[in-house]
Amino acid sequence: MSPTEHVIGTDQRTYHFGPDLAPVAEVASGDWVLFETLDASSGRIRTQADIVEYTRTRDPNVVNPATGPIAVRGARPGDELRVEILAIELGDSGWARLTPGAGVMRDEIRETVGMIFRTDGDELVTDHGIRFPTRPMVGVIGTCPAEGRYPTGGLGPHGGNLDFNDMTVGTVAHLPVWVPGGLLALGDVHASMGDGEVSGTAVEIGAKVRVRVELVLGTRLGRPWYETPTHWMAWGTAPDLDGGVRQAVSHMAGMLQERLGVTRAEAFLLITARGDVRIGQSAHCGIDHTARVLFPKLPRP
Repeated sequence: MSPTEHVIGTDQRTYHFGPDLAPVAEVASGDWVLFETLDASSGRIRTQADIVEYTRTRDPNVVNPATGPIAVRGARPGDELRVEILAIELGDSGWARLTPGAGVMRDEIRETVGMIFRTDGDELVTDHGIRFPTRPMVGVIGTCPAEGRYPTGGLGPHGGNLDFNDMTVGTVAHLPVWVPGGLLALGDVHASMGDGEVSGTAVEIGAKVRVRVELVLGTRLGRPWYETPTHWMAWGTAPDLDGGVRQAVSHMAGMLQERLGVTRAEAFLLITARGDVRIGQSAHCGIDHTARVLFPKLPRP
């Protein structure tokens, strides 16, 4: 018997995560959900001219829309949502931009400059005829926290704007349930993003993201964690990149202590021997920096 699939359209979207949100749909554990998502501009950018106008009138509180949230039947605080990304279908075009005052090279950026990318099968094509492979990923994914209001451009104990290239097909997000139903939302898909997202945008694009949602009872996660088919992934965020890396390494060390039965010092040695530290977002664009550590899945000795 095929799983039930629910379609959540772009008209059902949010610009923050918080306990005040009402679910737009309820699904059962094991169901598939197709999230139709808008790009970071909420669909306002289609041409080069749109980029300049959008930048001029952009409301920083209305960016990075996430589709949802949805409730999972029976989910209660202390449970976990296991969300597996099954497919990402990209829209027909995306964009990237430079903004004065933002980005790693912000001292060189004097004006808004943008670029449009068209999708052509598994490639992106610029107006210059430059081609390179797509690298689809989900930038924002999270559940709603029990208190507070987190913009979809930010991060917190619920997840949020991770901007990790590893959030792609085959990856599983393990998300804490803080409120009844969990209230899951996702969006901010990128057709391609360089690690670091150094200008503050990647190839921002609308997309359709299919996921499988499963309810796991009573795990009492304190923060989200993630796994690819081959690796465990821990993450960190801080006002500076060094702090984000430290937090990610600390979290991964705790995971290895639990999974492999090693001491904390031994976990640090394993991470330095085989863990990969990667930058997520480090664009100096008004939000915290993110980093993650990937470590191969190993059996407990």
